[in-house]
Amino acid sequence: MTAPPAIDPRRARLAARWLTAVGVALLVVAAIHLAITPLLRRVILLNVLSADQLGIIEGPFLLNHVVVGILLVPLGLTTIYAAKALRAGAEWAWMVAALNGVGMVGMPVALLAFANFSSMNAPAFLVAASLVTLAAVSTVIVLWWARPRRAP
Repeated sequence: MTAPPAIDPRRARLAARWLTAVGVALLVVAAIHLAITPLLRRVILLNVLSADQLGIIEGPFLLNHVVVGILLVPLGLTTIYAAKALRAGAEWAWMVAALNGVGMVGMPVALLAFANFSSMNAPAFLVAASLVTLAAVSTVIVLWWARPRRAP
């Protein structure tokens, strides 16, 4: 019978700190996303689009912004929850944290696949896209670095 993988407590503690910071950042992004939605509607949709265009765009735009904002909340909370359990050595926390990390990697991948970057050069967009990419990629790297290892 093989021994269970060993967890380096120092690495697990550092990974948990990083995950906690990422989880808090996700909650902040969720709050900003939800708070900015009415402003974007007022400034962009109502001032730029014709009535016919508004009728087509407004519903999907609001649905997208509200759904993304709401879904970022459980992503942030489960990342924080997994971080606390990771620090305590809970095996399930590694899987939850890894799934959240892979899910976060999907965000910049989707941006690369669907965004027209020539028209998305607003500083706020570039900062947000860069931060999401940094958080996603670094989360996966930190989890890989801190993962439980089998003794040789």
